Amino acid sequence: MNNNYNNQTPPQNNRPDYSYNWNGSDNNNKNGGNGLKVLAIIAIVIGALALTVLGVMLARNFDFELPEAFLPTESQTSGTEGDGSGNEESSLDFSRDPDISVPDFSVAPDSDIDLSTDLSKIYNECSPSCCTVRVSLNGQPYSIGSGFVIDADGGYIATNHHVIETGDQITVAFYDGREYDAKIVGSDSVTDIAVLHVEAKGLTQVSFGDSSKIKIGENVVAIGTPYDETLAGTMTCGIVSGTAREVQITNDYGKVVKTMKLIQTDCSINPGNSGGPLIDMAGTVIGITSLKIADEQFEGIGFAIPITSAIDIFQKLIAGEDIGDSDIAVATPQIGITVYDVEDGLEYFRMNPRCEYPEGVLIADIEFNSSAYAAGLSRYDIITDFNGTEVKNREDLTTALSKHRAGETVTVTVFRFNRMLTSGEYETITFKLDAAE
Repeated sequence: MNNNYNNQTPPQNNRPDYSYNWNGSDNNNKNGGNGLKVLAIIAIVIGALALTVLGVMLARNFDFELPEAFLPTESQTSGTEGDGSGNEESSLDFSRDPDISVPDFSVAPDSDIDLSTDLSKIYNECSPSCCTVRVSLNGQPYSIGSGFVIDADGGYIATNHHVIETGDQITVAFYDGREYDAKIVGSDSVTDIAVLHVEAKGLTQVSFGDSSKIKIGENVVAIGTPYDETLAGTMTCGIVSGTAREVQITNDYGKVVKTMKLIQTDCSINPGNSGGPLIDMAGTVIGITSLKIADEQFEGIGFAIPITSAIDIFQKLIAGEDIGDSDIAVATPQIGITVYDVEDGLEYFRMNPRCEYPEGVLIADIEFNSSAYAAGLSRYDIITDFNGTEVKNREDLTTALSKHRAGETVTVTVFRFNRMLTSGEYETITFKLDAAE
C-alpha cells in the first residue's frame, strides 16, 4: 500500500468531515462522526467568494513619512475606482522599493477610547478605516473580500492572502464610494496575511488593541462585506468564544496543511468577511477575520488571526523580509514524494534487483517542482535515513518527518540502483522541506 506525502491522490472513503476550501464552495460531504476531535476545519473563503458567469458576486513604489504609532485618530476622509471567473495564474505586481521605511505599529492604550455604551459609535469610529477588496481576473470580476487601513500616511491596507491570491487586478472600495487601484506589497500563504498599497491621501487608520489580553466573554464586532457589495459595511456582533485555539487546516484531500492559533468568535462571519477587522468595545482591532466551520451541523464558530501576532507579519511584508516562523501558523512539512515499503514497491514496479539492497522506503513518484527533486532525490531511490533517523518503512519516515517544520533543511541517505539493477550505491541529499499545500 502506498503512502502519499504530497496529497495528490485522496484515499478512498477517507475524506474528512469537513473540506478545506478557501473559495467558499459548498461542502457536500456530510459524514459526521469525528466532530472536533481532528478539527479538520473548512477554511471557507470568508472573503474570496467566486463569482459565476451569471453575474452573481458571491462576496507600492512610493515614498512616505514614518507614521506615528497606531493611536486613535479623528475620522478623516479621502477619493475613486474599479467585477466572473477564471483559473489563470495571478500576474499581480509584487515589486517594492528596497529603501522603503517600515511603520512602527503600536497598540492603543487600554483606556484611550470607551465606546462600549453604543455600538453605533464603534461603527462610526471604525468603519471609515474599512473597505471592500475587489479582485478581478482578465478584466472580469473574480472575488471580493474585506480589508482595513493599517497606516493612513503610507497607504497600507491589510487583508487575507486567500482574498487576493488569484487575480491580476485589485481595487479597494471604501464604504463612502471612494475607490483606488491597489498593489500587493507582500502576501504570505501560511499566515494568510497580505498587505496592499494604495496611492491615497486622507485615509483613516485603525487603532490596534492587544489581542494577548482578550478574555472569553468579551464583546466584539466584525465589519466587512459579506456575500456581495450590496452588503458592504455590514457589522455583526458577538463575543470572544475562545483564545489561542489551535485549528488544523486541511486541503481538499483531507491532509492537514497547517495548524493556526486563532481567536474564536461567534460573530456572524460569512464569505466576503475575510480580511476584515474584529473589533473590541474600545474600538480597537484585535483580529483579522479569516475562516469559519462551514457545515449544516455548526453555527457561530468563526476564527480571526490575533492582531498582536499579525503586526510582526505586516512589518516583515512591508520590509520585504521572509516571514519564517510565526506565532500564527505552522505549516505541515512535505517532501513531495510518494513511497512504498521496499518489497511492496519492487513488486509493484516488477523490479528484480540482482544485488543486495537495504530496508527502507522506495520512492514511487516525486514532484518535479519540489525542493527534494531539485536537490537530486529521484524516483526508485530507497530512503534509508532521514536526517539522522533510520528509516525501515513508511511509518518510520512519517514519524521522522513529523519532528520537523516546513522550511527546515534536512539530509536524507538513499540507496540508488544502477540502470541494470545489478548494483547500487549510497548517496546523501540535502534540501529544505516544502510546505504542504
